[in-house]
Amino acid sequence: MKQFELIEAFLSMSDREIVKFARQYDVDLTIEEVVKLRPLVNKANITWVFTGIPKSFLKEVEKIIGKKKLKKLLQYYDLYKQS
Repeated sequence: MKQFELIEAFLSMSDREIVKFARQYDVDLTIEEVVKLRPLVNKANITWVFTGIPKSFLKEVEKIIGKKKLKKLLQYYDLYKQS
């Protein structure tokens, strides 16, 4: 359930707090990226704990923050799988 830590942060923290939170994990999000990500967070579903985060959702996140930042986040949350 580590992956929901970030989602919970988006629901409970200000934009600046999220930027600081992400930096703790070596992910430099901008305020603009956080603002763009917020609507996606509303699409999050608790069933993803069991089914995994849909690739379509991850693609939307990648469009906003880029592949490198997404990879760092996924590695931290044990979701990145080497292919």
